[in-house]
Amino acid sequence: MCNMHCMHNLPLTCCLLTSYGCRGVMASARLVALRGSLVLNGILVLYLCAAWLSKSPTHQTPIRALQNQLPTSNPLQQLGEGVRVVDSAPLEEQGQGMQNQVDPVQVDSNPVDPGVALYNQGPPPPGDIPPPEVMGYAEMPMGRKTLEHEPPQEGPGEAEELPREVQESRGVTEHLQMEPIATDPPDPPLDSQERKMYPDLRECTTKPIRTFYQQRGEYWILENYIPAALSFRCDESITYTTHADYTFLDNLDPLTSRWQGPVSLSVYAPGTDFNHTINTILHLRDCWGEGIKKFVTFHLFFHVSHTPKKIPTTEELLRRKADCSLEPPKWANVTTYRQQKKLLYPVNVARNTARLAAQTYFVFPSDVELYPSTNFIPEFFKLLKQKDFSNSTVPRVFVFSIFEVKENVHPPETKDQLQAMLKKKDAIPFHKNVCAKCHNVPKSQEWQELPYTPGLKVFHIGKRKPPFHKWEPIYVGTNKEPLYDERLSWEGKSDKMTQMYILCVRDYEFHIMDNAFLVHRPGIKKLHKDPVRDKVVAKQNTAIKTKILPEYKTIFGIRKSCIID
Repeated sequence: MCNMHCMHNLPLTCCLLTSYGCRGVMASARLVALRGSLVLNGILVLYLCAAWLSKSPTHQTPIRALQNQLPTSNPLQQLGEGVRVVDSAPLEEQGQGMQNQVDPVQVDSNPVDPGVALYNQGPPPPGDIPPPEVMGYAEMPMGRKTLEHEPPQEGPGEAEELPREVQESRGVTEHLQMEPIATDPPDPPLDSQERKMYPDLRECTTKPIRTFYQQRGEYWILENYIPAALSFRCDESITYTTHADYTFLDNLDPLTSRWQGPVSLSVYAPGTDFNHTINTILHLRDCWGEGIKKFVTFHLFFHVSHTPKKIPTTEELLRRKADCSLEPPKWANVTTYRQQKKLLYPVNVARNTARLAAQTYFVFPSDVELYPSTNFIPEFFKLLKQKDFSNSTVPRVFVFSIFEVKENVHPPETKDQLQAMLKKKDAIPFHKNVCAKCHNVPKSQEWQELPYTPGLKVFHIGKRKPPFHKWEPIYVGTNKEPLYDERLSWEGKSDKMTQMYILCVRDYEFHIMDNAFLVHRPGIKKLHKDPVRDKVVAKQNTAIKTKILPEYKTIFGIRKSCIID
């Protein structure tokens, strides 16, 4: 443009000088623009670094130092004055905030025709999945629950979970939901019994409460058929595993009020007993103590030759609500289908079913008419944190002492109450009048006389050796302990002796706990002669001696003084 102006208006020499001047001006302008761009880019980089560093608590000092080094006219300094550096939220809260956005997990438990063996149910056909409010359970590795009247949490990390006691006081619904665990339990001391004997406790896997049908031998098992409203992590509680028919289910009220933890109950329900069992369970869940609904998971089973005419699905049953104003189902002084058909009670099928379905690492196989002393579960986990009472590493179980009380007294809840009743003769050792040797606990008299002090500790370590070689202890253990022989019936007696033989051969220690005891439903037992049952006993004893014991000796070995009798 400069050249064209020169050519038309000025002499040649002047045009040349003017052309060189224009080019110099343009070069200077380019240099100024380049330098300005570099300055702006530098400012932008500093701005981005300051913004990034302000989000990290570990870089607070560099941010402040950077801001102080910048001139006040720098726009980044103005930005820095408005930056507030704060500590990051704890990792637990960040994780909770993220996990709270997880939708509830629903588990398909679509029961099928009991005429088909089911070992792993597949997904249901489209449209068969029930709505969440009637599912009644969920596959929840973390074992949490949803409460009635609890406002929903809409944002991540808004509020931490209330203690279980507060949640339970508000009531629970049938709709369970996955929620995060607030914190992991603290590591046990290095010299604790937990580290020594149960190093895998903290890595255990929580079983989901999922309805599952299976045929085992001659029986159909409906596992988790009516699930409890609460679910537990495998390492946070102990499952009381027990069994009954529907005429004994009224024992669940005092049992759950004392235990305050999960209960796995298998109920024998052949033929028409199945419908009576369902009606009784639903009435107890809705109209009796809240612990029945919260803690008890019911597994129903029956012989293949006595299959009920109709088996409602779990979803159908959880939709039903009992009318508590009506007369309750009759379960006392009735003649059951089992009695009419003269069916033997498969006690060990029931025991194994309840135990294998437990969610927790520790299990307590017991009888439904035995009520535990109070506050046992938290005290037991404290016991595991203490130094081991034993110097050995052989397997062990934790034994309860057992007592009976008169029919007109309230069962004791603590050892000091029990001791007072023993002095007044209102309580006696269990089966004292029926089979004293069966429950003759080592050092039982010393246990009774030892002054009461709060807490749980090991009082004595017993062995199943003479004169205690016929002892049938009831104990807390794990599912690593041997199961019960399902060929034996309750009517034939000696139904736990086969398991006791295995424990004896394996040299188990029986850790007898102070302050932990069981009390039978009020009423002192007396010995009654039953000629019909005596025939069953004789037949079962013959089977044990001629068939079962030889098998056990071959499979498990022999140890002096270990017998089945």
